[in-house]
Formats: sequence, structure tokens, C-alpha cells
Amino acid sequence: MSDRATQIMMTLAALASDGADPRPSGETRDQHVARISRAITSQLTNTALATQGQWSLSWVGLTKDDANLAFIAQGPNDGDGNSVYALVLRGTVMDDLIDQLEDLEVWRLQDFPFGGKPSSGVPKISHGAMKAFREITARTDLLTQLAKLKPHTLYVVGHSLGGAMATTIALFLQQRRDALSIVNVLPYTFAAPTSGDATFAAWFDKQFPNAVCIYNKYDLVPNAWATLWTLPLDPLINQPFYPGLKDEPSGPGPTAELTNEVGILITTVALLTSGNTYVQPTQQPALNAGPSPLFRPYPGTVTAPVDQFMLQVGFQHWSDTYLGLLGAPVVPLPPVPAVASVSPTNGNWGTKVTILPPSGSTFTSDCVVDFGGFAAVSQTVASGGTSITAMSPLGFGTVDIRVTNMFGTSAADPGDKFTFTL
Repeated sequence: MSDRATQIMMTLAALASDGADPRPSGETRDQHVARISRAITSQLTNTALATQGQWSLSWVGLTKDDANLAFIAQGPNDGDGNSVYALVLRGTVMDDLIDQLEDLEVWRLQDFPFGGKPSSGVPKISHGAMKAFREITARTDLLTQLAKLKPHTLYVVGHSLGGAMATTIALFLQQRRDALSIVNVLPYTFAAPTSGDATFAAWFDKQFPNAVCIYNKYDLVPNAWATLWTLPLDPLINQPFYPGLKDEPSGPGPTAELTNEVGILITTVALLTSGNTYVQPTQQPALNAGPSPLFRPYPGTVTAPVDQFMLQVGFQHWSDTYLGLLGAPVVPLPPVPAVASVSPTNGNWGTKVTILPPSGSTFTSDCVVDFGGFAAVSQTVASGGTSITAMSPLGFGTVDIRVTNMFGTSAADPGDKFTFTL
């Protein structure tokens, strides 16, 4: 394993979330894919990232429900001149119900016959992991694209849910290497929850003895679903999650205990497995395990223990936290639009509305505007992105004016309201 390869793979995994949001007024699947492709391509040209501008986008696969996404990027040839590609699986989109259900559907294990058969036992994976696997392998043209590209080496990469998907899809592709003219399949997972049982984990380890499976010691997600239930017990064995000021090493807390709010929350979620036993494939030594671990300080406005705990969970799981722990440049926040104000705030069809971004930010030239669930009749982005002038469509009631570009859509905000008048 080379540190540089790990940094590159984590960077590619972080880019998978770019352009994730569908446009509020709707768009065709091809339009959505084109927008995502522009966003990923834009990020890949950034020479300051670990990818150094040396990787290029070859394909984007988006399932019809928008819940699962993958892309293939081509890197520099290896030292012998052979082609190198990475298949990158997107992690959970937190406001996507289907993605969340795939994460939580662990109450049933089912046979996984698509990754080869061990000499004894049948690998089993969760119902949610199987759904995500089928979506990518059967409901995109992934196999057709790989057959065209014929990669000599194919990295299979993902962060979070994408990392769990990488374990199942890597096994699937390992069985089809000859048909697809792939010589090497190399899995890289980051912050992955567990996909399957002990037989699945052992079979993955046997098929991929050089797999790179990375986790942060203080990331809650890789504990799901193999060891999640043990976290409220950790204070009893002097390894609290999260450590407090008096622990060694010290941390910000709050600590999960059997009888406190945080511990009860974790135990409740862990019960979703309905008694099924999950096992992680072999992991690399934990990141952030030294004497001075990295934690996020809590702002003074966040005082409730559960709120503090969830804030820390998000930080420890964040792709930029992983990049930092790996010594890689973090991915700059993409310029997703934001709306500070609209003027006028009411009108009917054909009203010209001026949309302003927050102070210090601008709109990109590819921005489009929606009034609620309806597209603006037209929009013009001012030179320098200082404003947008949009013509209102037919509508009724009070709606949010949302702005979408290749990186995403502005969040609803009190300053973006527009009321249609009769």
C-alpha cells in the first residue's frame, strides 16, 4: 500500500458527492448525469488535490431513483504502461430516504451468490447492502462501460455507504475479470459500515489480501454493524467513546454509557440488526489513534449531550477529516449557490426578480432558477455572478426561489421567499 495511492483514492471518494441534488423543478436523468459529470470533471482538474489533475472522468452511472451513484475515473498508466481506472461509489446522501433505508435495512441477512463461492458456507449480506449492490450492477450500464474500457487495474473505492458497496461490487467484479479484461481488482474502503457476516468478511479477505480498509478510531459509522452495540460498554473497560477531559487520551465527550441518553440512542439503533451478527473485513490500523486524537470543539450554542455527540459523529465521519488524517489536501467546498435575498418578494407570471447571493459570494454562470417546483421562464446571471435576474413562471402561494448549478441547489432560506399574487 502506498500512502499516495490511499490519498488519491480517498480524494476520489470525496468527489463522489458532487452534484448530488436533483433540480427542484425536475430534470431528465441525462441532464442530471451531465450536471454531475461537469462537477466531478471540474474538481478533477484541481491540481492542488492529491489527484494532481492527472485523473479524468470516463463515466457516471446514476440509478433511476437518484439514490445510488458511481463514476469511473482514469488515472495515469502504471510503470509498465498499463491502464489504471477507479470505480468510485457514492456514500449516503443524508436527505435521501432511499439511501438512509439502505443503511438501516440490516434486520435481515440474505445469501450473496454474486461474488464467488467459498469452499464452505455461503456469504451473506444485509438486505440494504443487497439493494444498493443490485442498483449499481443491474440498473446502470457499469458492466458495459467496463467491457469497453478494459482496465488493467481497477480500484474499487468508496467512503461510508460507498465503502460498504465497494466490498460487494469488488467481489462481483473479481469473478468477472476475464470477461471484462481486468487484470487486477483492488478495493479501497473508507469509513465503511459492515456489509455482511463472518463468511462474507473471510471470503473478502481471502479474495483481496491486499485490500485497503481505512477507518478513524473515533468514527461511529464503521462500528455499524459489527461493534456498534459495544460502544456504551466501553467506559467499563476504560476505553470510552467519546473520551472526556479526565480520560487518557482526553477528549471532549460526551461519553456513551449504558444508561445515559447517548448510550440508549446507540443501543436502540444497534437493535436494528435483530440479532444478526455482522463482521468487518480486515481493517488497516486505525487513524486518529495516537495520544492526541483530533476532535471537534463544541460551539457554545450546542450544549445537549446528544446534540454534541451527533456533531462529533458528523465531524469524525466527514470525508475532509479522513483526508486530513491521511495527510492529503482537503477538497474545497464546491460553490453550491446560496440565496440571501430576492426583490420584489411578490408578483405574478412574468415578474422580473433580482436574486442576490450572500455577501462575499457569487453565482456561477451555469446557475438556473426555480420558483418552488417550477422553472423560471428565463434567467440571466450578471457579469461576475453578482446577481441573477429571473422571470417568474405561473404559480400560486408562497414558494422558495432556489438556485441550482452543477454542484447542487441552494438551501431553502427565509430570504428566498416569493409570493404569487392574483
